[in-house]
Amino acid sequence: MERTLYLSEEFKEYRKTLHKIGMDGYDLDTLDNGKYEITLIENRYEKLGRKHFPKNPTTTETSQITARQYACYITSIGFFRDRVVKGYTAAGNIVTRLTCQNPDKTLKVERIFRIKYNPDAEYKIIKTA
Repeated sequence: MERTLYLSEEFKEYRKTLHKIGMDGYDLDTLDNGKYEITLIENRYEKLGRKHFPKNPTTTETSQITARQYACYITSIGFFRDRVVKGYTAAGNIVTRLTCQNPDKTLKVERIFRIKYNPDAEYKIIKTA
């Protein structure tokens, strides 16, 4: 018998981490079951011999990610010293920006999540046997 596995069930061991940032597992289910496109913009800032980080990013990458990849980024918050910013999106009030520095403070990575409702997107659910 085939059963549907929701993201809230898959990431249930991270409930405390999600609760700390004001999210719930059902927010992840909304992204997974709904027809949303998630765009990740990753900006990297390198000091390169300077005292402070530059205003403009050294490199910028843009990519489309799935709801599961978004959940992996969000559940990693407890392992690193991330700065978390929540914002209102088409999927509700969820995390829209993560900023972290490496331990020697020479590199800062800023991840911006853009979430857009797309009714023409494919309906994808992870199925288990």
